[in-house]
Amino acid sequence: MFDSSSAWESLGGTTTSAPAAVSWGPNRIDVFARGTDSALWHKWFAGSWSDWESLGGILTSGPAVCSWASARLDVFVRGTDSALWHKWWDGSWSDWESLGGWLTSGPAAASWAANRIDVVVRGIDSEPWHKWLDGAWSAWEPVGGVLMAEPAVSTRSKGQLDLFAYGMDSALWHKPFDDGWGGRNSLGGILTSGPAAVSWDENRIDVFARGLDSALWHRWYAG
Repeated sequence: MFDSSSAWESLGGTTTSAPAAVSWGPNRIDVFARGTDSALWHKWFAGSWSDWESLGGILTSGPAVCSWASARLDVFVRGTDSALWHKWWDGSWSDWESLGGWLTSGPAAASWAANRIDVVVRGIDSEPWHKWLDGAWSAWEPVGGVLMAEPAVSTRSKGQLDLFAYGMDSALWHKPFDDGWGGRNSLGGILTSGPAAVSWDENRIDVFARGLDSALWHRWYAG
């Protein structure tokens, strides 16, 4: 529960997308967003907040970020060519690289081990598509189903993913991966945004979405 003495604080900047955030260690947070110039902007907390820095690029979606090791960051965005673009930090920032595909939403990304990243996007057919890094990048694979907005993905343990989507019926849909994709199941609700998901234990998932009343709604799995 949030401490009632902790008020909202402004971190400045002028953003044109929802933010993405990740932590790779105690007392460390990295936040990314698209700026008014459509570039990727970055701000981090390491005891105190840094200034904003531009990481360039021309984004047509909000970013997604994950971390598979201390001081390692991987950021994903949709570019002006509708492809998936990737930039990473490993002591210094890489150049942008294209991972191809044809996206119609911002991406979602998660990591369950060193050198492992799973990215899910909404394709031109409105289906979720999956690409992963496991030493080298895979080809794109279709996952099945229909997305009405950007997906969310989280991981509970090695070899496991949980994909969440805003479905055609406005409900929250779930599809698990456990060394292969399982079937889809509806978790109900009436969503008006894509969801966000996070896991802090192999038997715990927390999912958040905007409801019909524009409030933030929460559903969780605990075994």
